Amino acid sequence: MSDDVIQDIATKHDVSPATILVSYHVNKGTAVLPKSVSQKRISDNRRVIMLSEEDLSVLDNLAAKGKARRINTPLFGWDLGFDDWYSQ
Repeated sequence: MSDDVIQDIATKHDVSPATILVSYHVNKGTAVLPKSVSQKRISDNRRVIMLSEEDLSVLDNLAAKGKARRINTPLFGWDLGFDDWYSQ
């Protein structure tokens, strides 16, 4: 969420970076299971915005630049075949 590209898109839409990331996956047709214990974040995680094709393309290209990371905390005891951010 601290990536400059994500921050810029969030500022452009006047939403949080988390909303951009949740919205990105929903716009791509992916199921999103955000987690939080904060009432505000739980409420914010329900917000989804429509992203433009340009925004989606910019976010797609983050993975091509090696910026994609899987965040799965805590460890669940099985390996899905790719690195977790905290083990790097």
